[in-house]
Parts: sequence; C-alpha cells; structure tokens
Amino acid sequence: MRNPVRLGNVQLASKFDFIVVGAGVAGLRAAIELANEASVLLIAKQELTESNTQYAQGGVAVALSDEDEVSLHLQDTIRAGDGLVDVAAAEVLVTDGPTRIQELIDWGTQFDREGTKLTFTREAAHSRSRVLHAQGDSTGREMGRALAAKARTLSNISFAEHAFTTDLLTNDNGTCCGIELLIQETRHHVAARAVLLASGGAGQIYSDTTNPAVATGDGIAMAYRAGAELSDLEFFQFHPTALSILGAPRFLLSEALRG
Repeated sequence: MRNPVRLGNVQLASKFDFIVVGAGVAGLRAAIELANEASVLLIAKQELTESNTQYAQGGVAVALSDEDEVSLHLQDTIRAGDGLVDVAAAEVLVTDGPTRIQELIDWGTQFDREGTKLTFTREAAHSRSRVLHAQGDSTGREMGRALAAKARTLSNISFAEHAFTTDLLTNDNGTCCGIELLIQETRHHVAARAVLLASGGAGQIYSDTTNPAVATGDGIAMAYRAGAELSDLEFFQFHPTALSILGAPRFLLSEALRG
C-alpha cells in the first residue's frame, strides 16, 4: 500500500539544491555534474566505497578503438536487446560513451593498456573489440575510486556516509521536495529542489545473488510509496559463476572462468 510521507509543517534540518541518494558510479557522476551549478548532498548507505559498482568485475564497452564506430556499437546493442531496447537511450549511451570514458581517464581512471594504448577486448554480443578493463577484473572498483576522488575535490558536494534514506518527502501537490534520513538512529529531514535516486537494485531479495548486502531496493520502495511509476522490475542480473558457501554471501568469481 502506498503511503507517501508529506512535508507538512516539519521543520527541516537543512536544505540543498539537489540530493543524490546512492554513491555508485551513477550517483557520483550525477553529483559531479550537478555541483557545477548548485549545492549537492550525496548520500551513501554505508561507506562511499560500498556499492554494486565496487563488485563490477566486467569491463565497460565504448566505441573508441580505431576499428570501431558508434553506429556499430548501437547496432550491436539493439541486436543484443532482442527487441527490448529503448533506442533513444541506447543512442545516448553509445554516442556519449567516448567522451565520458575520456573524462574518466582525465580524472585518473587507470584502464588497462599495452604500452600507451588502451587495451580493448571483444566480448559477448559485440562485433568489435570495444571492452575496456581496469586491473583485469576490477573495472567497477577503479571507476568508482576515480569518481569518488573527483567528487571530494568539489566544494559544492557534501557527503553523508552511513546514512540510510528512509523516505521521500512530498508536498501537498505530491511533488518530491526532500528526504527523510536516518543517521545513527536519529531521523533528519532535508529539503531540496530535486532528489535523484541512484540507489541501485534489489538483488538481495533473492537468496542466491552476487549483489552486495546494500542492494535491498530501498530507492524503488521509496519511489513507489511517493507515487512514482515503476517499470522493468523483472530485470535482475545473475552471474553464472559464483562461489557458494553455506551461510556466507555468494562471491562473484572472475568472468575469465567463462572464457
């Protein structure tokens, strides 16, 4: 049952232009962009370094090699999606990809190289060698490290670690205008012009998942309670190679095992 939290006459503890809930690559990159023009509160449920991003062993695909083209990357993406791809979104992804990867490099991301040249591999449904890796199977961790370091240099970004966002605040018109935040068992209300949810998925609803303990679908539930429309809830990623030990979290084994 939906039960939106109304702002009403609650006295707000503080106010920012934007609040970003989630500190993976999506949340970090959004906060960096927003900080160009406004104040940003970036919220991490645990440490800034703990998110699904840190566990992403696979590489990142981008049409940057001499043999590749953005149009080919788009074709491969649409074909692999088997009719489910949002073509407009895919066009943005592949077109902006080269610029964004170069941006990450400029901010200190160390992708694997042979000499001075980036190393691209051909994987999965890609028709060209276009997948970059960092330290072999630590691509997500390295990208997250570089983005976090960049974010910490920006004075417009404030950080709240070990902070659990419990609900979105809405006004009488149903418009989101802030969040309810739990820090060390104390509740805080923080106002903002807009709230961006980058809080990841809900892999932990399954007993067998390689998602970390923080992937509990909080943002999805908050958005639903606030009246947002949800879509594509059936899509979960499951890695076929994991270490299963009774009583322990599933541990993702290197994708190299799959050839």
